Amino acid sequence: MESSSISPVKPTSTSFASKVKALLMRAWRERWSDHQWGVHLKSVVNSCNGDSKELPEILLQQALVGPNPNALIIGYLQHIVLSQMIPPCSALNLIQKYDDISKPYCTIGLIELTDAIACNISVTSGMESSVVLCKCLQKTLHWLMMCILQSMKAMKDSQQQQEYISIIDAASVAALHIADNTTVQALLYVAMSEDQDNFRDYEQAVINVRGTLSQPVSDMLPSQTKQKVLIAQQTMSKVQDMALPSQPLCEVSHLGICPTINTLVTLEAVLNPSSDVQPFIDQLCVSERLLHLPRPSLYCEILRACFMGLNNCADTPEELKWAAFTYLKLPQALRYMKQQSPNQDIGEDLYQGLSELMNSVPLLDLVEIKLKCECLKFLIGEFSKNDLLDKAQTQQLMNRRSADCGTKIETSNHASPIQIIRNEQQLPKIIKTLDNADASKTPSDMMSLLCLLTSGRNLDFILAVASSTGKLLGLASKLVKINEFAKQTQGEMGKMAQTRIMLFDISFLMLCHISQVYGLEIIAPSPEYSDSFFAHWATRCLPEDGKYKCIDNFTPTDQGKVDLLIQHLISGVDVNKLNITRMNEYCLNFPLALQEILIAWEHGAVSADSIKMIMEHIKNKMCCIPIVLCAWLCSYISMIPDKAREKPLQMIQMLQTPAMNPDPDLNYNERYALMTPILHKLINDILPVSKRVNYINYVPSDKLPSEVMDECIKGVFRRGWLDMKSVQTLEYLLNLCGSDWFCDRCIEAMLESSRLEDLMKALSLVFAIFHMDLEHITLSLLFHTLPRLLQTTGYHNLLSDPRGNTLAKLSVMILVSAQNSKNAEKDTIPHLRRGRKRSRKEVELEDMEETECRPVKRSKSSSLEPQLTLDSEGFNFDFLTAKEDGETSPTFDTKDPLNKSLANLMRLMNALSQDSQVSPRMSFIINFVREAINCGSQNAKFTLQFMPPQMVSNLLKSVQGVFNNRHILQICDLSTSIGRKVATQAICQNSRLQGPANSAKTGTVNST
Repeated sequence: MESSSISPVKPTSTSFASKVKALLMRAWRERWSDHQWGVHLKSVVNSCNGDSKELPEILLQQALVGPNPNALIIGYLQHIVLSQMIPPCSALNLIQKYDDISKPYCTIGLIELTDAIACNISVTSGMESSVVLCKCLQKTLHWLMMCILQSMKAMKDSQQQQEYISIIDAASVAALHIADNTTVQALLYVAMSEDQDNFRDYEQAVINVRGTLSQPVSDMLPSQTKQKVLIAQQTMSKVQDMALPSQPLCEVSHLGICPTINTLVTLEAVLNPSSDVQPFIDQLCVSERLLHLPRPSLYCEILRACFMGLNNCADTPEELKWAAFTYLKLPQALRYMKQQSPNQDIGEDLYQGLSELMNSVPLLDLVEIKLKCECLKFLIGEFSKNDLLDKAQTQQLMNRRSADCGTKIETSNHASPIQIIRNEQQLPKIIKTLDNADASKTPSDMMSLLCLLTSGRNLDFILAVASSTGKLLGLASKLVKINEFAKQTQGEMGKMAQTRIMLFDISFLMLCHISQVYGLEIIAPSPEYSDSFFAHWATRCLPEDGKYKCIDNFTPTDQGKVDLLIQHLISGVDVNKLNITRMNEYCLNFPLALQEILIAWEHGAVSADSIKMIMEHIKNKMCCIPIVLCAWLCSYISMIPDKAREKPLQMIQMLQTPAMNPDPDLNYNERYALMTPILHKLINDILPVSKRVNYINYVPSDKLPSEVMDECIKGVFRRGWLDMKSVQTLEYLLNLCGSDWFCDRCIEAMLESSRLEDLMKALSLVFAIFHMDLEHITLSLLFHTLPRLLQTTGYHNLLSDPRGNTLAKLSVMILVSAQNSKNAEKDTIPHLRRGRKRSRKEVELEDMEETECRPVKRSKSSSLEPQLTLDSEGFNFDFLTAKEDGETSPTFDTKDPLNKSLANLMRLMNALSQDSQVSPRMSFIINFVREAINCGSQNAKFTLQFMPPQMVSNLLKSVQGVFNNRHILQICDLSTSIGRKVATQAICQNSRLQGPANSAKTGTVNST
């Protein structure tokens, strides 16, 4: 027999080839059936050491000798492929090399053979064979498209038009049979990532076929043939649709409000008044994607939360925070969102959101009556001022509100929205004045300005405006600068010296007030003034949230000056006449002088009347000294028994009372009015409960923290939103008991109900509440809560659906939010710590992380250290570093606690997935993977990046059909070789488990 146009891949074995050819001659003469051929061929193969790789090439060479294919030999080749004597891919790869379009009948015969083989392929579950199969199928479809393309081009100058039309018909039908199958489509999707160059060639061939169909040459084709080609191409295009769209993880459309957005806005307004606006925007955008909220609905929920907050906090200290957030920070946030989405019409979306909000007429009326101003109109005006609404939209909204309101609201000029907007216009002028004024030349003018700022509620309004507009740090720096200038006298006498002392005093008071309301992080991080006296003193001595500093931090500058100070205090001489040139030396030496006086009083060396006289001298001129002394007294009282606290407490009470004969020319009343609330906050936690001012006991003595937590969180679930008292209670319990305890209590309360509607509402609330301390609560969830629930039999009822599915949704949502928050912090300049004071638990966790991240040996800076793999950090995920030749190993940030906790959880889930018994634990693992898929491909890639490869197979074996092929493609990272191998293996395993149900169509892939 002559050789065909298929060029051999490699030289064939002469002895084996001659035996096969002889067997073929005998089979041809005796007209053997396929069964007879198989039996005799197997004996020949066995006699040649079982090497059958050359069989396809030998048979095709004999089948394609003439212009027509040998049907008998083609049938024999088909039989040995389908009976698994030779790998199907070896035959298909050989067929793909045939490109002699001048022999149309041979081409048609090969196309029909390809159709028969590819639609009945039998694959093993091995990783390598599955990857080979996906590439082979892609090349097969590419070859069929090339057959169609070459036939259409050859029809113009050929007399064999009908034969070429037959080729096109056969290739179209074969492509349709092969591609019209979910398993093949999934394998082709993997092939798209496996060999991108070949896949681009395949796509180009498809495009060329489509383009040729639009050219005049296609007029030679019958309409039925055209239709077959188009149907085949439409079927092959389904490969691009294998990626799953994201789905909402929490359905809250049945509720009147969106608890997640409402709670996030509340936490931002109340707990983070001075934080950067970008993290808040990121939280809103993540929640918007997870909940699939339309942008107008998002704006409506944000605005509704603002008005609910204003209503809830009217006539309370928190009212200013809400007013500043609503009228200053919110427009700023929306302006940034507009800049980040330039192609989106934010004006129309905001207009629709405001229109939807206006349906809540009773809420708007109630807020405007309480605050005594037209709150919504002022807000619309701010939106218009920030170019968020055009004039026509603004006027339409104003007119509608006027029509809805009915009666006109009596506006008060002292209403908080009006004051906030007014002070927002004045703040730049104030900062500019503080910046340009020279305190050394005109200290009296500076003193007058500061007194004006502290009169009435001016300071509170200014600070609220500054915190919401991001200018609080700059304002505090200006005050620190003034305080630093005023702390040292320059030899002045008389009124000039007194003015400098008062300037130091009032700037010290203002800085104390800022530190108590907005946290020490507003003062301490300023690099220019990090070594200033006030930053140093406040960090070491000023109590925070009832946590008093160590008394050893109060160290004198000079013991001789302390002794001199004691003498002057006891003798009644004005202490300002001492030879102390620095005001900070007063603040540092006074506590030790008071300590000596207190000891003398306790031992009877000094009378009570003398103590009253000493206290009167101390507070007669300077108000900063009582604050310094009360800070020391609180630290001292906190370390002594109750029976020894009487006299120190009496000293505190004496320091609180106003001076009897203050100098009217020294603005004492303004400074005392500012000092009083500072002292109340400073000493409140050390006083007996009966003497505390505005004290809220979040955990009564007759209740456990767990009881208070259950009562609070259940009340929140019942209402569906977070009120002010609940925010303060939850923050107090979080700081008191830690994130592990807090996470446990929230999740157990969330999973108490079995009604799906209640679970979704609770899920929406808990997800937002966890943003109170997202980083640490996420770590607690992954390291502590989930492992405890998975490993303890008594909690399995919480893992049963629908509770288990709700817990899986929460876990994935928190992971996604934490990851987005981490990425945002990497891409931007580090911002202040969310505007609230850190708990002791947070500081300890940060210290632990720094210790863990510290290498044993450090020869270079951390920026030059190589990125490590998880194995080097004690993890045993060998598959994460698996790679092909030329492929780089995947790297991970092993110092990141989030990566560590996620890898640890995946390791636990992998161990539990090997259990042959289907249990609630298995159900939770499946739900976790499903919800990770539902939140989108990028988020799923992060959430499932540490998922062991055998875990997919374990889950498919445990629960048949739990993941379809589209799920598998989302689970596996197709950008890595190991991910593609796992995907193809799981797809083939899934096809085998589904059995006949998956093979209902004509084009099928059978799996053994």
